[in-house]
Amino acid sequence: MKNRTIILITILTIIISICMATVWKVNKRHEEREVLVVEKRIIEGAIECFNKDDCEGDKVTLDTLIKKGYAKKEINPLTKTYYNLESYVIKNENYEFIEI
Repeated sequence: MKNRTIILITILTIIISICMATVWKVNKRHEEREVLVVEKRIIEGAIECFNKDDCEGDKVTLDTLIKKGYAKKEINPLTKTYYNLESYVIKNENYEFIEI
């Protein structure tokens, strides 16, 4: 009877551990994708601004994009706060959003 209890507890511990690790991984991936979606919206606004020659240089701030109507104030899904308006998109080979 004692061996059976130990085996059952071991199996339950393994199952619970696997489930917890899976839930954590899925949650982490979901958070990363949420951030990616918001940042892509900002970058798409910057690309449109650069393509229409409304933005000059290789860098444009979020504040400029909002004032020109290419983006709106966005909330960081992880911190639940608005992105700093001094955050910017830089145009190199690719476009990259830099959060300040």
